[in-house]
Amino acid sequence: MRLATNRDRIHGAGAEVIAISVDDEVRQAGMRDRWGLSFARLVSDPGGERFLGPLGLFDPEERDGIALPAILVIDPDGNEVYRYEGRDFADRTTDDDVYKALDGLGLEAIDPSPWDPRIDVPSELRGFFRPSDFGPYFRGTRSGATAIGMRLPSKETAAVAREHRQMAQASLDAWEVHEPTLG
Repeated sequence: MRLATNRDRIHGAGAEVIAISVDDEVRQAGMRDRWGLSFARLVSDPGGERFLGPLGLFDPEERDGIALPAILVIDPDGNEVYRYEGRDFADRTTDDDVYKALDGLGLEAIDPSPWDPRIDVPSELRGFFRPSDFGPYFRGTRSGATAIGMRLPSKETAAVAREHRQMAQASLDAWEVHEPTLG
């Protein structure tokens, strides 16, 4: 979400955000509508066979198969120049490493057309993380990470808690800037 909300920075580096998930095209169109995600392209890979599996980013054992959280930067020739794989659904990297990889490509800025899947989304479609839940979720996540980091004596555990707290804060910062244009 953070990278998707920084479309000017991403497009300025000559790149686009493409999110691949196991969700079907109707659910992805619903996410686009609910979150206003016309500036990111959502790609459906329900069985993980097309993209997620070959990239090593599919877990067939978790909830009948899910995408593993990751960020990849692919150069124009199709070479992977950056990869971050999350340890679990809540693990995300900082944006700085992604921007460094993008800037290293030296590409010209782009102005891609908005993504419009042209799919009818049933009004009764449920199960989305609502925009109104975003702030409370990440504030709670940040607070929980702070508490856990203070309770556990291990330097390694404290570092993971600090990293998670920073990720939650970065998500809140991105949301604060872009909330008026989303949802």
